[in-house]
Amino acid sequence: MQLKQIDKDRYRSHFNVVIVFAVAVFSALGVGFSALLIRFFGEAGGDNFYLNLLGVASAAFLSVLMLRALKHTSYFYELAYIWDLKQELNLINRKHLKLKAAVAANDPDAIIVMFYNLTGSRQLWLLDDNVLNLQELELELIQLEHQIKSLGLQVNTNQYSRNLLQKF
Repeated sequence: MQLKQIDKDRYRSHFNVVIVFAVAVFSALGVGFSALLIRFFGEAGGDNFYLNLLGVASAAFLSVLMLRALKHTSYFYELAYIWDLKQELNLINRKHLKLKAAVAANDPDAIIVMFYNLTGSRQLWLLDDNVLNLQELELELIQLEHQIKSLGLQVNTNQYSRNLLQKF
């Protein structure tokens, strides 16, 4: 997965609209399905917990299906990109300890993966206004860039591919 430039205002605007829409649809479907199930299969004044649970579970399933179907539309472009980026960074973070050791040993593949991880994390944190630990991340990125320069490597985020993770 390659890093892309994302318009922060458009991303935040679309994210907020999708969140409100998803909550509204999920709530309406949950109440609607539960009411229908209770009407046809429930008991008046009885314990309808499992029918309510089935209604809410059905609403959740249908809501997820709708979001997945809409993921590939142009409106969801930024949201889908961030979703995919978070998944990619999560895969990298699962191997973080091994990667740090390999970077310390000057492994070029580990350096590429770590550069991608830090650059992608910075982009993600800036888009989500999660700047609490941004200085630490940027310091780590600067140190990695110095290491890259001292080794005489040419590294950019386009060199990253998921296949590089198999080594670690």
